[in-house]
Amino acid sequence: MLPAVEPRDQVAILIEGKVRETPSFWPDCCIYKVPERFRKGNEEVYKPLVVSIGPYHFHQGSFPQMQIFKLKYLEAFLGRNHLSLDHCLGLMRTWEEKARRYYADPIDLSSDEFAELILVDAIFVLELLLRYQFAQYIDEGDRIYGKLRMIEDVMRDVMLIENQISFFVLEGLYDLVDSSYKGNLKLVELTREFFKCYVKIDEFGADHAPEPGVDYGVQHFVDFIRYYYLPPPPSEDAYNARVYEIPIPPSVTVLDDAGVQFVTRRTTFSLDIQFNNGSLIIPNFRVDDWTETLFRNLIAFEQCHDHQVKYISQLMFLMGAMIKTSKDVDLLIEHGIIYNMLGSNDDLSALFNRIGQGVAVDSQTYHYLILSQRLNDYCKAPWPRWKSILKRHYFYSPWKEVAAIILVLTLIQTLCSILSVSLN
Repeated sequence: MLPAVEPRDQVAILIEGKVRETPSFWPDCCIYKVPERFRKGNEEVYKPLVVSIGPYHFHQGSFPQMQIFKLKYLEAFLGRNHLSLDHCLGLMRTWEEKARRYYADPIDLSSDEFAELILVDAIFVLELLLRYQFAQYIDEGDRIYGKLRMIEDVMRDVMLIENQISFFVLEGLYDLVDSSYKGNLKLVELTREFFKCYVKIDEFGADHAPEPGVDYGVQHFVDFIRYYYLPPPPSEDAYNARVYEIPIPPSVTVLDDAGVQFVTRRTTFSLDIQFNNGSLIIPNFRVDDWTETLFRNLIAFEQCHDHQVKYISQLMFLMGAMIKTSKDVDLLIEHGIIYNMLGSNDDLSALFNRIGQGVAVDSQTYHYLILSQRLNDYCKAPWPRWKSILKRHYFYSPWKEVAAIILVLTLIQTLCSILSVSLN
């Protein structure tokens, strides 16, 4: 006689069902929904204004006119390159499994719906880039490039972390473009041309562009933009110092009072900030209507993704510590480090403090650890501060310097006369 089988615990069965329904975590995952701690109170910088790209905002159905533009772009792309829709859809179906794994959240679309969505959106994005570079492809009735504000809004929308398509899909479709219609431009070069003026990567040479599949696997546009801002690789001993608390650097005003010289580097914008011989070297950058949206989405990507060093997050943490008041902003503008196109300097200082809120920074990989320590040490040293005070109050004009020199020479002459009389 077989032993009686005990009835299973219903809660255990329920849990097992939930486990089976839970999506797997894939290493390819790189397109995220913004965490609530960043989104709360700042929803507008993460939501598209005029166009949804990919599945996260597709369900909203709030851009019906843009869907018409997408289909017009699709028709032009296929016709110009003599491509069949069936062939492109066939390729998309072979990429579907990998493309789905790029999204952190489950995509509640059937295979047909997903293939249609990604294909139409990917071709729209490619056509957008091609028309930006080659104006002859712009139709007479193009409602995107026909309106300046519209193309700016579209550019803004395609650099949102929730509005991304995997770069490998774009590359696969770009390979189908007839060479006579794209010249010798690689997709990374075409992407750079599209974004360069708005996210200030125009001062980087084309050879700075990442090479997908070779030295850097570009995952999407947000990842592409982040790559341009990365500083040079750190030295081997940069992270050897073991600390448990991140040193907070002094504010710009405190640094100025301590005699720190602010120097800007106008060649490129990157996260490479240096402090040498009392000079703080900061790449200059423009702050405008794009700044908060751009950096918040870069930070959201870093905070969700498994980057070893979260450079953008660390930069905003550093700048938020150094910029406390409008006086700090005044000094940075005075030295040509910041171009404020946003509004008042109070608005700008508030912006830097807002962006850094809720950002997690790891003390073991903090890129600006040594920089912050050196700035604090410099401000504690007495001589630089006294030197600054003397220069500010006594040597602020050439005539003051001449008078001081004459006074010193007079004192020396008087001292020599006294010593001479004493010796005689």
